[in-house]
Amino acid sequence: MRKYIALVLALILMLGLVGCKEKTVNIDFPFEVGDVETIELYRYAGAPVSVEKKVIDAEETIKDLYDRFEGLTLKLKETEETTGGKITSFRFNLSDGTTYELIYVCYGVKSGKLKSSTGNFEYFTSADIGSYWNDIDLEAVSVEESELPK
Repeated sequence: MRKYIALVLALILMLGLVGCKEKTVNIDFPFEVGDVETIELYRYAGAPVSVEKKVIDAEETIKDLYDRFEGLTLKLKETEETTGGKITSFRFNLSDGTTYELIYVCYGVKSGKLKSSTGNFEYFTSADIGSYWNDIDLEAVSVEESELPK
């Protein structure tokens, strides 16, 4: 009888661990890369008093950034928010006059949240999306906080 109880408890524990596995997802943009006319990148740390912006209009760079996002592995998991994180935002300006916005909040090394009010999602990622800013070799200009993606 003891062996039977031990076996049942072991099975319950294993099922519990399997059930706790985080679900991974990928971004599925509701538009094609050819629909993107420009991408605006915004960056600030902490409070948005010193926001900078870069505008991408080169097709090759737009495609590269689009592919990077579609290839990301994201997780549905709670993240512990902290103040003072670095924010990198992306506004995809589409040929039909609409926009699609992504906001990445970096909480630490390989720990951040990617969210979208237009895509209606919020995911955890260990990807360094903030580095996309540095990878884009364009001049950054200062902008007002009111211009930021929401």
